[in-house]
Amino acid sequence: MTATLPSGVELFDVHRLRLVEGAVPVLSAELQAARDQAWEMAVTANPALFDGPVVGCAELRWEEPETLFLRWTAVTYRHYALRRVPGGRALPSLFVNVIQPIDDGRVVVARMSPATAAPGRWQLPGGSAEPPRDGEVLDEGALSGQAARELAEELGRFV
Repeated sequence: MTATLPSGVELFDVHRLRLVEGAVPVLSAELQAARDQAWEMAVTANPALFDGPVVGCAELRWEEPETLFLRWTAVTYRHYALRRVPGGRALPSLFVNVIQPIDDGRVVVARMSPATAAPGRWQLPGGSAEPPRDGEVLDEGALSGQAARELAEELGRFV
């Protein structure tokens, strides 16, 4: 049986992911003010939102066959309020997700909490990637660790 992918969806074979830190996006004073106003409106509507550190994807391209190059930058959740600003452009988010099978062949899914931007949505366990702490690097191993932490959090077993 051959599966048909939805339009715009592509399968690709990545054997190596090369992550490189990039510069934080520079915003005009007007965009900063509009972003901050949009963020305050979002927090007013959902006080559980917080402005913690996350990783934005500044560039994604094939570097060579089977190697995906990702330039990332540290931003905070406030950055994504740019999606609600005319003329604003937010970087794509870098997420980690886990496909965790269980004994009967099903996979674990989780419902997003009220503290998220999409409360009630069902999805695979995961979350926004976080920038590394001082002296650490963001690489495939770090992303795997973050994915494991997210799975533990979703299952109620905090690491």
